[in-house]
Amino acid sequence: MKVAIVGCGWAGRQHASAWAQLGDAEITSVCDMESKRAEALAAELSTDSRRVTAYSRYEDLFAVSELEALSICLPHYLHAPATVAAVEAGKHVLCEKPIATSLADADRMIEAAQDAGVTLMIAENVRFDATYLRVQELIASGRIGEPFLLRLFRDHEMHDYLRQRPWFLSAAEAGGGIWLSGGIHDVEALRMLGGEIESVIALEARKDFREIESEDTAAAILAFRNGALGVLTESWSTMTAPSHRLPLVVNGPKGTIQAHHESGVIEVYDGQGSEPSRITVEPRNTFVEEVKHFVDCVKSGREPVTSGRSQREALRVVLAGFRSMQENGSRVRL
Repeated sequence: MKVAIVGCGWAGRQHASAWAQLGDAEITSVCDMESKRAEALAAELSTDSRRVTAYSRYEDLFAVSELEALSICLPHYLHAPATVAAVEAGKHVLCEKPIATSLADADRMIEAAQDAGVTLMIAENVRFDATYLRVQELIASGRIGEPFLLRLFRDHEMHDYLRQRPWFLSAAEAGGGIWLSGGIHDVEALRMLGGEIESVIALEARKDFREIESEDTAAAILAFRNGALGVLTESWSTMTAPSHRLPLVVNGPKGTIQAHHESGVIEVYDGQGSEPSRITVEPRNTFVEEVKHFVDCVKSGREPVTSGRSQREALRVVLAGFRSMQENGSRVRL
């Protein structure tokens, strides 16, 4: 499969590294509006026997007939126009999350891919996280009963990271702040573990990182269709130790699962004895896993786990959260 990377920033480099590890794929080109950045990545990926071509306009890249698939790793507001142009050119697309910044744009992407008969997958890597997948298995086994409370906390200080990527600071280009950029990961993780969501209550905190136009800290309560509750906190401004950035706690009537996806440590307490049982999950590169899944779906014609339709639903939850924030924490039903 001949593929290209569109957007050569941090995410684009993660995708490039993942694609390079697949024996049945070949990166033939890269694209970035900053030509020097595209040329630098192309040089890194080129070998004595294979030259990777650099482009500064994705329209020129999409016209290359031999190109079969793309990783689109652009700022959020460009996901829709780039994806629609790519699928109309007959290319399969793996687009970074979020699918788009509006439901109308998401629908354009989904419809264009359907009309073109190509695969559209959203690169939501939490669905391929080995720790979360093990927690999902534990829940399905009935170990703690049907969950009634799920909590996930994304705490980190990323001010310098954001300053180096100024489009994140723009409400128009990013589509929002932490609630979209990080929150959509965690909304999807809770959908994966708890099922579909019927309503959202959300609030943003007093802003600490004043350079960003949107929220830098937010909290939300999610009501699931099955009666369970989910609690999310999201922040780009919390001085939190790396070992405590993403704890997940799932409570059921027969016990509790506590997991930390960065360390792969899962503790299960089911009321037996004074100590929880401990499981350590071997980490996997989620970018490699999602690219493998994408290739399999392109070859087999199966719908990806993180299809456009699936990730439109995650976006719908996030947008409901933004509406709740605008309405001073009102309950917004989906």
